[in-house]
Amino acid sequence: MPSGAPTIRLAALLLIILPHGVSLNAQERGYLDATQVKIRQRQREPATGTSGGVFNGYTEGQMPPPQPLTLSLKISGLDEMVRGEAFDYQVQVRNASDRPIEIPWDLNPANIEPADPRTSYQYQTAAIWLNAKIGDNRAVTLEGTILLFGTPSIASTMVKLHPGEWVRIKAKGHALSLNPNNPWPPPDLASKQAEGTLEATLILYTHSFSSAAAGNSHEDSRMTSGQISSDKLTIRFSF
Repeated sequence: MPSGAPTIRLAALLLIILPHGVSLNAQERGYLDATQVKIRQRQREPATGTSGGVFNGYTEGQMPPPQPLTLSLKISGLDEMVRGEAFDYQVQVRNASDRPIEIPWDLNPANIEPADPRTSYQYQTAAIWLNAKIGDNRAVTLEGTILLFGTPSIASTMVKLHPGEWVRIKAKGHALSLNPNNPWPPPDLASKQAEGTLEATLILYTHSFSSAAAGNSHEDSRMTSGQISSDKLTIRFSF
């Protein structure tokens, strides 16, 4: 048998088991540390706005199409989440489809705003936030949402992920109660420590900003992806 036969068989096997278009050289395309960035807001905010949901393209009873992006959550060095204390977390957004995908990649909304205040424009956002629960249904309010902004007209505000490639973002969160005046732990908790779950959620949006005279600008927003959730992490809450 020729010496190259095993190599040929391996290549053929990889073509079968790997999704079409997924690169063997998939790599990390970017890293953002949101804990070190001073956010600069837009100079002009819309006076009015509308929002709409995403069109899923399938009917009730059908399986929804697979999400093109996956989200994973990681928290390092945190054994328990204490009310009011800050913690660092990290999310990874990965292209799980067989085509390139561009996502917003700028933490500063000011960077997507045109210099001319009379100019209308379009931009995209990615919102990533944390969801925590004690048991099956008791929600724990968390601060620490990540908002990413981007527009194809400014290449530096977007990142292109080829199949299999990913980006990472580091952020800071806080665990709060629904009402700071409520007693913690709640009376029905037998202990000041309770086990729960923590997950991250991602949704993409598209926005159209229309300038108007006398500052009466308007913005239309719509979801361009369904809700993408990470795996749930088991975590201990201390109150």
